[in-house]
Amino acid sequence: MKLKRFKVQMFKCILDSGWIDLINLTVLVGKNEAGKTSLLRALHKFNPFEPEPYSIAREWPRGHRGERSDSQVVCSAEFELNNQDLSDLKQITTGKLDSKSLIVTRDYAGRFEVLFPEALFPEKLHPNDLDKLCDSLPFPPADVHPDFTEAAKSCRAEAVRLAREGRFSNLETLANQHEPRLTNRSPQNPQINNENAFRSQYIAQLRQLGTHLQAAPATIHRNAHEYVIRALPAFVYMDEYSTFNGTAALDQVKQRKDQNRLTDDDQTLITILRVAGLDLDQEVRKATEQDRGERQYDLDDAAATLNRKIENHWKQLRYEVDFRSDGQQFMTFVKALKDKALIRLEERSKGFQWFFSFDLMLMHETKGTLKDCVILIDEPGLHLHPAAQVDLLDRLTEYAQENTLIYTTHLPFMIDLKHPERIRLVSETPQGTVVRESLTDAQAEAKLVLQAALAIGGRTSYSVAEQNLVVEGLDDYWILTALSDLSLRSNKAGLPPDLLLTPAGGLSQLIYIATFLLGQNLEVIALFDTDKAGNAARDQFVKGWLSRYKQKRANALSLGPALGVSNKEYSIEDLFPEDFYISCVEEVYGKQLGASRANLKTLPAGEQLVKRVEKFFEAASVPFNKGAVCKVLCKKIRGMKNVSELRSSTVSLIEVLFENIRKEFAAFQPRQS
Repeated sequence: MKLKRFKVQMFKCILDSGWIDLINLTVLVGKNEAGKTSLLRALHKFNPFEPEPYSIAREWPRGHRGERSDSQVVCSAEFELNNQDLSDLKQITTGKLDSKSLIVTRDYAGRFEVLFPEALFPEKLHPNDLDKLCDSLPFPPADVHPDFTEAAKSCRAEAVRLAREGRFSNLETLANQHEPRLTNRSPQNPQINNENAFRSQYIAQLRQLGTHLQAAPATIHRNAHEYVIRALPAFVYMDEYSTFNGTAALDQVKQRKDQNRLTDDDQTLITILRVAGLDLDQEVRKATEQDRGERQYDLDDAAATLNRKIENHWKQLRYEVDFRSDGQQFMTFVKALKDKALIRLEERSKGFQWFFSFDLMLMHETKGTLKDCVILIDEPGLHLHPAAQVDLLDRLTEYAQENTLIYTTHLPFMIDLKHPERIRLVSETPQGTVVRESLTDAQAEAKLVLQAALAIGGRTSYSVAEQNLVVEGLDDYWILTALSDLSLRSNKAGLPPDLLLTPAGGLSQLIYIATFLLGQNLEVIALFDTDKAGNAARDQFVKGWLSRYKQKRANALSLGPALGVSNKEYSIEDLFPEDFYISCVEEVYGKQLGASRANLKTLPAGEQLVKRVEKFFEAASVPFNKGAVCKVLCKKIRGMKNVSELRSSTVSLIEVLFENIRKEFAAFQPRQS
């Protein structure tokens, strides 16, 4: 089963988040205190690795006390069923289930409900009936040992949780597990008698609860419900990443472990040991043995195991881990593959320690599976510099290949602008925290992070105006500027007078800059070449970014269609006749081409003029710079007094292009304040 979308209601600052659609890797972007952490926390408690119930006392939204109810659904999640799920459920439901996805809800009481299609199960176990059965389980009497009371409450809570979650088959064996946990704790006879009486009553009622649930009339519904709940992916939540201290006295760590007073450093060391396949108790025992060579061999094997798991995770410093010991003293060293010098983990840079700790903690939290999980990460990379944040983003992308991964951020470098489909904006509103895909609906502070990322991605050291035409490169900028100026000198219409023309420096930068300007509620036209790369970039801009604005004041133009030319590749140089462009090429490269110059009259076959010239130069083994040719071409245009000095075909094309650009700007919706 794969998580497709989720919704959170009545949890801390969230009244109703609305449905949040997910892909393999989704990023929740917003300012601090906008509710990003609350969203992840509510989703995590839906089905965590370790039980962590919702708390109505601490997590119900403030100011809504009168509406409190443990039947309030906190999280709704829709899951896509895989082929195996569909096959199994069809067997359970005798072929009645046709839906390829199911919504599952969980309320404050911890009850799961699977929203099967209407009328699929005419008889099903009502939640009130389930609660009555759970209420039959006794509470421990007052006159027993406090440790017995704690154990009894823990057992009862586990039984109620499993029943409410619909894990009915687990209840069948629960009595056998609970009976030894309810051993006598009191040295006094009266209390022992009370403990014995409670144990007998509780075990009997627990067995009866399992029998009732197994004999419920809605057997098919119960079986289908339990199948779905057992098939849910486990949810892993990570927020704080303590940097690992790889050096410790093992016997002292074990002593604190036995006394249940482990420190954070102890916990992180034990995590390193576990991920490497080492056991603390065994390592303490081995430290007292004489065979130091055998022990080091075992540590080398553990280090190799760990290195295999983490190799190539950190591009900035490729490294290997090495374990050493001296009696009870355990040490973790890290050696770079370049210098091979052994340096203790805690002596490496803070950024390196953080990244190392993050990677190992995630493997530890997922029990080493790192597959088919829902991984929730709150504000990763806060203490990393930008280059390391980019490395981390690559690592998250890798994790998301076999898991659903959601992370929150307010860091521009933690947003991959090549994948706008990942971005969801979190806003704090009077109606609570909401999440939107549309940038128009998002809060200004939520958009600020994204705008900062766009500015960084687009290297925006440029001015902006109300009307902006963004083109791929300097050649487009020079040629369009020269042609517009020539048209204006000829008393003809050129580009709009208040238009700012911006060269982006590449297709990806064109998308970033155009989107950034769009986010400022400015009028923007992005002009793309008509070829495979240009078409792909235009589609990415339209589908990935323009679609996220409801009241957009932007558009994408493909150069060929904007000129009325269809079914043909087209770039800015194709505005000119071939012989005119070749004359500019000869002026720049005549001497370098030598005898090959005469062959310029017969260029290789193709559509775009500049690509055909590039192929010719490649065959002649002469480097070609179209920018140098563009400068000569624009110099000729600037030397013209009237547009009539251009070929009539060029004049017709630029008139159509400039007219279409003006029409696009005129069609935009009025600016909203």
